[in-house]
Amino acid sequence: MTTAADEPLSELLVSIHHAFPAMRLRAIRAIGKLGSSARDALTALSKALDDNDAKVREAAAQSIGLVGPEALPLLTQMLKHPDKYIRRNAVWALGKLGPLAKDAANDLCMALRDEDPRTASGAAQTLGSMGTEAAAAIPPLAEAMRGTNIVLCRLAAKALSQIGIPALPTLITHLKHHDPFVRGEAAMSLGWMGPAAAAAVQPLIDILRTTQSSGRGIAGGSSGAHKTPATVITPTPGDQAPEDSTRANAVQALGRIGPDAASSLPYLQDALSDSSDLVRKVAEIAVRQVQGLA
Repeated sequence: MTTAADEPLSELLVSIHHAFPAMRLRAIRAIGKLGSSARDALTALSKALDDNDAKVREAAAQSIGLVGPEALPLLTQMLKHPDKYIRRNAVWALGKLGPLAKDAANDLCMALRDEDPRTASGAAQTLGSMGTEAAAAIPPLAEAMRGTNIVLCRLAAKALSQIGIPALPTLITHLKHHDPFVRGEAAMSLGWMGPAAAAAVQPLIDILRTTQSSGRGIAGGSSGAHKTPATVITPTPGDQAPEDSTRANAVQALGRIGPDAASSLPYLQDALSDSSDLVRKVAEIAVRQVQGLA
């Protein structure tokens, strides 16, 4: 039995213009299976992005994304398409290209503000996949970290960690942000950088030195002696305890930095008696990592 994928590209291109949407959809999906061999179909596929049928439009976007680097100019244009599903497919395809998509970086920075949350989040992930090639995206990614979309905040922070050393000062600055969630995501991202984030050791220690008014904080000091907070509040099931998460991320980051974070040991040892179960658990691992035992 002959399938659409077995048909010559020339025949598939004719079928793209078929009167029935089902036939157009069949042809477009078959073209997508050709991968880079379908580069001669890009013009026809670009026209299919404006098809009256939503399934055909999305299939065209997916097939364009499977062509590879030669589709980069078209994928960049797709970031501004009115159909959000086409924009989503564009950021997905650009993400697969990684550093090869660096020419689309400016447009991806604009996509961080897309009204569709999944397109914006995808743009952050794609910028991160470019590594140091996306260094110019540091300011818009930092802005995305401070927005109201917590998923975007997390992915933007991760992207900054993937950019690496050029983004280090920005992540360190966010350790002092007024929102504990932003501080926590910055700490987590610094942890992903590992020993390369050694410059963040003192700012991370500062997070652990701060005793929160809720009684959840660590009351440690440079001597390493633990002081029990005057009031300990046990989080209720509905309490998200954002400061607990922030401290846990800071502890985890110091552990991942490793022996270069030796100056944090007294504070990590204090964290072993923290009022938060989560902080105590990550502190056990972090102490061993900083001591070079794990």
